[in-house]
Amino acid sequence: MGVKPKYPWKRRKGVRRAPDLRVRGWKLGAARWLAAGTLAASLYAQRAEQADAVKTASELQKKGISGPHTVLEVEDKLNPVTSPKYTEPLRNTPQTIMVIPKQVMEEQGATTLRDVLRNVPGLTVAAGEGGAPAGDNLTLRGFSARNDIFIDGVRDLGPQSRDPFNMEQVEVTKGPSPAFNGRGSTGGSINLVSKAPSLAAAIGGTVQFGTDRTRRFAGDLNVPLQRIGLGERTALRMNVLSHHAGVAGRDAVYGSRWGLAPSLAFGLGRPTRLTFSYYTLQQDNLPDYGIPWVTATHNVLRDYRDQPAPVPRDTYYGLRSRDIEKMGSHTATVKLEHDFSDTVQFRNQLRYGHSSRDSITTAPRFAGNDSLVINRNGPSWITQDNIADNQTDLRARFRTGKLEHAVVTGGNLTRERNVRESRTVAGAPTTTLFSPNPNDPFRGTITLTPNTGDVTGNSQAGYLFDTVKFGQKWEASGGLRIERFAVKGVSTALLPLERTDTMNSLRGALTYKPARSGSVYLSYGTSLNPSLEGLNYQPANTSIEPEKTYTVEAGTKWEVAGGRLLLAGALFRIDKQNARTPGVLPDDPPQVLAGTQRANGAEVSATGSIASKLRLFAAYTYIDGKIVRSNTAAEVGKYFQNTPKNSLSVWASSSVKKLSLGVGPRFVDRRYGNNTNTRSVAGYWTLDALASYALAAKVDLRLNLYNLNNAFYFDRLGGGHLIPGASRSASVAMGFRF
Repeated sequence: MGVKPKYPWKRRKGVRRAPDLRVRGWKLGAARWLAAGTLAASLYAQRAEQADAVKTASELQKKGISGPHTVLEVEDKLNPVTSPKYTEPLRNTPQTIMVIPKQVMEEQGATTLRDVLRNVPGLTVAAGEGGAPAGDNLTLRGFSARNDIFIDGVRDLGPQSRDPFNMEQVEVTKGPSPAFNGRGSTGGSINLVSKAPSLAAAIGGTVQFGTDRTRRFAGDLNVPLQRIGLGERTALRMNVLSHHAGVAGRDAVYGSRWGLAPSLAFGLGRPTRLTFSYYTLQQDNLPDYGIPWVTATHNVLRDYRDQPAPVPRDTYYGLRSRDIEKMGSHTATVKLEHDFSDTVQFRNQLRYGHSSRDSITTAPRFAGNDSLVINRNGPSWITQDNIADNQTDLRARFRTGKLEHAVVTGGNLTRERNVRESRTVAGAPTTTLFSPNPNDPFRGTITLTPNTGDVTGNSQAGYLFDTVKFGQKWEASGGLRIERFAVKGVSTALLPLERTDTMNSLRGALTYKPARSGSVYLSYGTSLNPSLEGLNYQPANTSIEPEKTYTVEAGTKWEVAGGRLLLAGALFRIDKQNARTPGVLPDDPPQVLAGTQRANGAEVSATGSIASKLRLFAAYTYIDGKIVRSNTAAEVGKYFQNTPKNSLSVWASSSVKKLSLGVGPRFVDRRYGNNTNTRSVAGYWTLDALASYALAAKVDLRLNLYNLNNAFYFDRLGGGHLIPGASRSASVAMGFRF
């Protein structure tokens, strides 16, 4: 026998072999293994998907959903996004969407919308200033989203601080969505989904106490009325709230509120359904504008120029004898839904909303460059917002030849009105930087002036969207919204305001599905920001056209772990090519559309369950947002204010028998306090934790720990002041459900 060669691909004496096969044998072998592995993974995924589809169909049949549904139609009924304009499962929707479910809110013990939105990296909160009062002033992907908060798809314009007691889930759509929602929505939008009646009888609630003086009760009652003989397929749901709390590390600040949200639904599980709902939240708070920025020319605090004032976290400059923050909101909604068939659905939603705000807040400002005296300026707001909105949607699925269509068409009529009264506040006592006393008496004057601003906006919009499926692998989607937005009124300075804009918003995307469990997409969208979009009181803005923004996003989404965990990633670019910037020529208005703002970024997320007892809600966002062109030379090339380059949020929880544990690290990178980047605050980490124990089958005892590392950070940034975040705190809650 001959000797076996050490390297069998080498040529032996007397044997001729093509030289191009010397190395290709290994490559072809690797290719075969790769192809075999891919084929096996594909077959496994297909079998798993078929099993999941059968299981899903079986579960739906148990719930009373039956009929000639395709697998895709069954999946659509499980779509977690509530808007009828989204026709595809979340994994096939070509846009970054984060859905924060009720379970995450409850585990974290969230008591404000800001608490809920801390789960969304790339979203920050601004302090009230610059023509906007305190409240949920949000920034998303570097662009203001203050006017882009919706409740069940209806814009909620009022300057409110919202509570999650009646929220089923919160949907954060990133990227432009005016084609769906109307004006604005440059960086994205936030939709708050209200709790609704069902045919499952339930009663639940939470009693919560905290080291920050929290005393909170939230109750949730759902009663199927046919069980007590008051109506077949009819249910009543009632959510109630009583809340009082301080802020850890800000001892003087407190908030008190109560809420009520009844809803009555007829025809549940039937082709025709009718729902009536009402919501109110009333608040009485002591407002907080935090601490001042040290001015760039301050001489006493030279080492702290353009930095937060060097004072402890609990330093409070407000006046208990003067400052108030009373807010109220009411909404009444009637929703009619009718299924003509399994493939054609109709919905009409009519809403009337009213919100009010009455506030006087201390804005701390240095009295001079050589002084540590603080003036207690008193910005005042007396405002009322009213909205009447009617939305009609028609969804249909049909085929044209070999193409399958999912079409949504409809329109809405909206009337919004803002009434603002003028009030001057003078004569507040000054204080010192390091030793303010919130109990100082106020002996100044508060004068209600005769000037009242009254601005009305009327919108009429129509839209059409179509998702076309080319076989099993490809989908193309596109849509157009045409909106007329007319504003007319008078400012608080008694100057007339009038402008009408007709805006066309486009949306298009191409999606490739290499497997049923995943997709790869490329999307494009436009948005427009009219000059009076927030019904603001700036007559100078009536002379300029809407700002235009163009966004491109490429991403991928995959369902893994048996469809329980959604992995998503995206790259995006946002270009606002005619941003507002100061006019510089003699004939220019105060603002002209000559600026350019650009944000490049990336996002990755993992949401769902890794295993049956291990849940994960995690996301990371990178944003490189810069001002490319501006008539203010100092802004050119600078980063957007209040926009961290890196941000991360993680919430992981696990259950073992009666014990549940959770942990939530969060990171927010350095943020700038102005567009010239001379002011900034450092990045920070915080760590939250959860321990919950089932005392009985339907009773839980929960301990939440917040900011365990006691980081001293700034939660909200404003132009002249910034508000510290809460210090370390704990809360204990008992939850029950029957």
